[in-house]
Amino acid sequence: MQEAFLELNGVRTKVSTWGRWVEESSDGVKDIVLIITGDPGVNGFYNNFAKILYEDLGYPVWCLGHAGHDLPKEPVTLPKFKEHKELYGLKGQIRHKADFFEKYIPKDARIHLVGHSIGSYMILELLEHPALKDKVVDVYLLFPTLEYMADTSNGKFLTRFIKPIVPVIVFLSWIFTILPSIVQFILLYAYMFVTGLNVEEHMKNILALVKPGVLRRVFFLAFEELDQVRDRNDDIIRKHLKKIKVFYGRTDGWAPASFCDRIKRDIPGVDAEVSEYDHSFVLKQSSEVGYRVSDWIKQMK
Repeated sequence: MQEAFLELNGVRTKVSTWGRWVEESSDGVKDIVLIITGDPGVNGFYNNFAKILYEDLGYPVWCLGHAGHDLPKEPVTLPKFKEHKELYGLKGQIRHKADFFEKYIPKDARIHLVGHSIGSYMILELLEHPALKDKVVDVYLLFPTLEYMADTSNGKFLTRFIKPIVPVIVFLSWIFTILPSIVQFILLYAYMFVTGLNVEEHMKNILALVKPGVLRRVFFLAFEELDQVRDRNDDIIRKHLKKIKVFYGRTDGWAPASFCDRIKRDIPGVDAEVSEYDHSFVLKQSSEVGYRVSDWIKQMK
């Protein structure tokens, strides 16, 4: 794995790759799997998922998170949140992905797009982008938040109970960051033990997430999603119908199984199914979903 912070839409952003690095020559390499993360867009949560795809397919795999969700090491800094909120909202994050496509997608590439949650929404918004549209072989929308997020059970919970206390959460995260490292480790270890998360796999990812600057940007994007993700982009789905696979979760609070029924009713012939996996599959089911996506890509050869 290689990773570095690249300038995208004015924000230094972590890009993670398996196989060929984004700035290396594309000679002899045609197929590339490109993952657009959900929110939070901390790349590390997707490492095992991406590794599975790379090892099983043999294609380079690139993972792109969201602007401001991974902090570069000092002295490199990000544009200040209060003065540049437009960079971190939904439209800014879409421009951020477009900038990546323009700078790094090889002209002769065959792109296999994988979007998770809001990453799926961003992919649909960008499928017609000139740097991308003629290169996309297939598209996999995993637990996609494509419509009416505010009306879902998780959307209502976030709006009613979490939004009013975001300043408190951010303040507590600041308190956490000034605790001695051993105390941070003990607290997170206890949390991960209770929730069944793999300490070796996700300790660093959670530490990267629970920083005040990151949480501000994560919540800001989340609330813009609730405000702006309304009507599903059926026109773009119909236009690329044969390329798109939509994968829902049976108990998903963001993209419920009823949304699968709805998209199949509204767009006859769409390849959509409901699975037993969780919306946050990268926490505990990354291998299972990784092999499933790999099998789909192999079938498209």
